Amino acid sequence: MPIMLFLLSAFLFVYIELSLLVWVGSQAGILGLILLLTLSFVAGLAMLRVRGWYTLVNVQKQLRNGEIPAQSLLKSGVWIVAGILLIIPGFLTDLLAVLLLLPPVRLFMQEVFKKRFHIFGSKIFQKSDRTFYEYRRYERDDGTIFEAEYEKQTDEDKRIK
Repeated sequence: MPIMLFLLSAFLFVYIELSLLVWVGSQAGILGLILLLTLSFVAGLAMLRVRGWYTLVNVQKQLRNGEIPAQSLLKSGVWIVAGILLIIPGFLTDLLAVLLLLPPVRLFMQEVFKKRFHIFGSKIFQKSDRTFYEYRRYERDDGTIFEAEYEKQTDEDKRIK
């Protein structure tokens, strides 16, 4: 049954998309339709490029500060999906892309992704004063403690041994 529902919704989506293309083509003419589709493609491509660079710079900055950039990646993911929807030819996909860019819808989609993928809501990705490595404590369950001594030695010759 889920496969039939998916096929029906995919068929309905393609039917609406083609109907919109034919209607806009009859209203604006073929050159107007091609111009609109080209502008949509260029806008989506520009959005992907700009958001990609912004994400790269923002993630590097957060990693330098010792933060894990999960929230930044989640925000950029919605923008990238909107850019891909703009690149796909059609007006229904363009409408979905514009809806994704609206702040209430974007925040709703981020919450959906947080709930769907539990890793974004886990305690690892929350900001604290501790470092990432403090979350990984390797303690034995039976309470056994191993004691050891070590001595730091320097190699004056600096050769690989």
